[in-house]
Amino acid sequence: MKPNHSAKKMAVAFAVFCFALLRGELGGVIDLATFPRPTMSATRVNGTEEIIIDGFLTEQSWSLADSITDFYQNKPNPGSPISERTVARVIYDDKHLYISAVCYDSHPDRIIVESLEQDFDSRSNDSFAFILDTFNDRKDAFLFLFNSQGAVLDMQISNDGADVNRAWEGIVYPKTRVFSKGWVLELAIPFNTLRFDHNSREQPWGINFLRRIRRKNEDAYWAPVETHELLLRINKAGTLSGLSNLRSSRNLNIKPFALASAQLKEPSRREADIGIDVKYGVTPSLTLDVSYNTDFSQVEADEERINLTRFPLFFPEKRDFFLENAGIFTFGDIRKFNYRMAPNRYGRDFFLFHSRRIGLAGGATIPIIGGGRLSGKLGNYELGVLDMQTAAAPSVDAANFGVLRLRRNILKNSNVGLMVVNKRSSGTNFNRGYGVDANFQLFRNLLIYSYYAATKDPDTRGINSASRVAVGWRDHFWDASFTYKQVDESFNPEAGFIRRRGVSEVYSTVGIHKRFRNRRLLELNPYAEINQIETLVSVTETRSASVGLDLLFADGSRLINKITNNYEGVLSDFSLYNTAVETGVYRFNSFSSYFTSNRSLPISADLAISGGGFYGGNRRTLMLKVLLRANYRLSAQLGAQRNEIDFSDSNFSADTYSLKLKYNLSTTLLNTLYIQYNAAENSLITNARLNFIHAPLSDLFVVYSEERDLGNPKQSTGYVAIKFTRLFGV
Repeated sequence: MKPNHSAKKMAVAFAVFCFALLRGELGGVIDLATFPRPTMSATRVNGTEEIIIDGFLTEQSWSLADSITDFYQNKPNPGSPISERTVARVIYDDKHLYISAVCYDSHPDRIIVESLEQDFDSRSNDSFAFILDTFNDRKDAFLFLFNSQGAVLDMQISNDGADVNRAWEGIVYPKTRVFSKGWVLELAIPFNTLRFDHNSREQPWGINFLRRIRRKNEDAYWAPVETHELLLRINKAGTLSGLSNLRSSRNLNIKPFALASAQLKEPSRREADIGIDVKYGVTPSLTLDVSYNTDFSQVEADEERINLTRFPLFFPEKRDFFLENAGIFTFGDIRKFNYRMAPNRYGRDFFLFHSRRIGLAGGATIPIIGGGRLSGKLGNYELGVLDMQTAAAPSVDAANFGVLRLRRNILKNSNVGLMVVNKRSSGTNFNRGYGVDANFQLFRNLLIYSYYAATKDPDTRGINSASRVAVGWRDHFWDASFTYKQVDESFNPEAGFIRRRGVSEVYSTVGIHKRFRNRRLLELNPYAEINQIETLVSVTETRSASVGLDLLFADGSRLINKITNNYEGVLSDFSLYNTAVETGVYRFNSFSSYFTSNRSLPISADLAISGGGFYGGNRRTLMLKVLLRANYRLSAQLGAQRNEIDFSDSNFSADTYSLKLKYNLSTTLLNTLYIQYNAAENSLITNARLNFIHAPLSDLFVVYSEERDLGNPKQSTGYVAIKFTRLFGV
C-alpha cells in the first residue's frame, strides 16, 4: 500500500497543534518566560538612495526592509498580542542606523503626550522605544524612547539593567508624524553616537522594541519580557542581523563653552569665562573625556528635603560630565531594579566613590580646574579612571581626586572588580579608599551582591572597613532577599558617601506579586521585612519589623502601605531642628501610605500620609504634589510637605513648599521655573532656566539662581548666567 501523504501531513499538523496548545501559543497567548528570542535583519540602503528623515516612509529601502509586527504584552494581559498593530523596520548605510515604527491606533485622537522636554516621564506617554546591545554581550546597551511629538529619552544601561545612567545623551535625529490611523516615528542615529567593535566584519547586535499605549496602560515587546521586567533587561533582547562592514570616524568631539555671569548680592561682581570638554574614542569601546575650567551653572537645584533622622541624606549626581559611564564607577550598596534588597528599597547607604564630593561642599559650589576620565570596555574588562582637580575656596582646601575602577565580566551575567579612590588636599592630608566586589546573577532570578572596602587617612590607624553580602530572588511571583552589612566606626570614605558607621546590619524580606488579568487591580504585593542594626559590641541601635501591601492598578496608579514596629536605642543626644532627643530606648509604632494617581491625566497627584510614635513623642507627615497639565507644552507642579513633631515638653513643625513651571515651545526650546520654600530654614530658593538646543548636544542656557535667607538677608546669594556650548565632531 502506498503511503498516504495527506494523512501524514494531517498527523504532523495535529502534533504541531498539540505542542502549541501545551505551550499556550494558540489564541496568540505565549509563555513570556520560555518564548524563544526572535531575530530580525537590517537592510543596507541602496548606495544611490538618500534617506530623508521626515516621518514619511516613502523611500524604497523601507519597503524592502524586514518588517516586524509580532509584539506581545507584558501588561495588562501578559502574553497576549498587542492590541494595536505596530510595524518596525531597521535599515542602515555607511554613516547611520535608521529605525522606523508605524504605530497604528484605532483612536489617534486619544494618543497621550505629556511633555516635549528631554528625558520626559515615559510612564505618562504613548511611546515607542528600543535598546541596542551593540557588543551583543547581553549586559550593556543604549536605550532610546520617543513620544508622538518627537521628545527623546535616552540612557545608557550596564550590568543587564543594574546600572542605569538616565543622564546620558547621544546624537539622534527623530521625526514624528500623527496621521489618521496612528503615528509614525522615523529616525537616524549616527554610528559615531554608538560604541561597537568595528574590527568585526559581521555585526550581530542585541535589539528589542517596546510599544506603550498609555490610555490602556499597555506595554508590548517584540522580544517578550516577563511581567516584573522592563526593557532594561538586556539579556531578554532579540538579535539584529545583517549589519556588516560598519565604520566609525575617530569619534573626536570638542565642546567649548563661553560663560558670562553676574553676582546679584554684595559684593556684586561680573565675570566672563571660557572652558572646554573633549571626548575621544580611544578604541570603539573606550572613551577619554577631558574637561578644563569645568562649569555646571546650568544644573537644576536640588530638591529641598526635610531630614528627620540623625543621619545624612543622599543626593544624586546631576552633572553631565560625571554621568556618562557612571555605572562603571559604582561601588557599594547597589541593587537591581525591582529587587527589594534594603529597607529604603534604593540601597543608597554607602558608595566608596560619589562624584558629588567633587566641586560641592555643604551645598556650596567649589571651582573645578579640570580633569579627565577614561572609561569603557577592554575585552571582558570594564575600566574607569578619573582624575579631577578643584581649586581652593573659603574654608575648603584645593583637592585632587583620583579613582581607578576595574571590573571583570564572568559567567553569563556576573562580574568581579576592584576600586581605588584617593583624595589629596594641602600638605600631607589625604584619604584613600580601597575595595573589591563580586556580583553574581544565577539561575535567571538569583542575585548575590557583595563587597569589601577599607579606608586610610593620617588620623586613623589599622584597617577600617565596610563589607556586605546581599542575596535576592525575584520572579513573577516571589520576592525575597537577605542582607548582612558591617561598617567600622572609623571607616571614612571622604570621596564617597556613608550613612551610618560603627554598626552591623541585618535585613530580610519576603513577599509575593499576584498579577490579575482584565481587572482594575493589576498587581497585589504583600510583604514582610525586618531590619536590625547593632553597634559593633552588639548593642541594638535600630530594629524595625514591617508588613506592607502595595497595589498596582490597571490605569498606572499605585498605592503603597506599610505598618512598622520600631525600636530605637539612642546612645548619645542629638538635635532635630533645635529640639533635643535624649539618650534612651524608644519603642513606637508608625505607618505610612503613599498614593500615585494616573499620571497621564491632565491633573494627577502624589499623596503621602505617615505618622505614629516618634522618639517618645508623635509625628505626623503629609506630602502632596499636584501636577497640572494644560497641554504638552505647559505644566505646573505644586508641592507641599508638612511635618509636625510633638514631644512631651516641646513641639515643632518642619515644612517645605515648591512650585515648578514648565513651558516648552518645542523639543529644542525648553523653559523651567523652580521655586522652593523651606520653612524650617526660612529660606527661599529660586531657579529659572531657559535652554535652547541650537544643534545636537549644543545648548544656549540662560540661568537665574537665588537662595534667599529670609531671616538674614545678608546671607542671601544669587547670580544670573548665560552659557553657550557648541559640539564639533571630527
